Amino acid sequence: MEIVNLGHASFLIKGENISVVTDPYRNGSVPHLKMPRVQANYVTVSHDHYDHDAKEIVNIIPTDIELKYERILVAHDHHNGAHRGLNNMYLFEIDGLRILHTGDLGCIPLRNILEQMKNVDILLAPINGHFTISAQELKAIMDVINPRVTIPMHYYKKEDNSGYPDGGQIDIFKKLVGEYLEVEDRITVNDELFKNRVVVFNKAVQE
Repeated sequence: MEIVNLGHASFLIKGENISVVTDPYRNGSVPHLKMPRVQANYVTVSHDHYDHDAKEIVNIIPTDIELKYERILVAHDHHNGAHRGLNNMYLFEIDGLRILHTGDLGCIPLRNILEQMKNVDILLAPINGHFTISAQELKAIMDVINPRVTIPMHYYKKEDNSGYPDGGQIDIFKKLVGEYLEVEDRITVNDELFKNRVVVFNKAVQE
């Protein structure tokens, strides 16, 4: 399996026989990022905001292979969705691995939802701190659900001035977790990867 960082909260997950793009964003919706044109068997949208719902940009390749997934509904804010609505987390099973893409998770979920999230192999979760949970909240979730690998997303990158300003959440997160693996724009998921608890992408694939 390969995970390609498309920027913001969007990833191309390529399994042995199936591929999926998560939360493609509309061009102009995320500062200094341009959603590349990609192709996949499936596309998922966590919620209907411009920076997560540009499914028309993904070229869908038909397949007879069914994508195994669960949708878990959570709030996009700390007020039960009253401010920003609701958000779908997607729990995929690809190549025998459980991959959880949380979309714009806005608060630490209730215990019954945390139980559903426990022991995932790969957790893709935001750390914006304003529109989503913060670095501290993601660390608290990690401590409860114990993912094998966590990949932060939806944060500002000062190197290329991309994403929404967030007060340096990625630097806060790195200090909280202590050890992490930095990669370029993609990773191969194998036994070697799982020796690292946290993986941070340095850049996104761009056209």
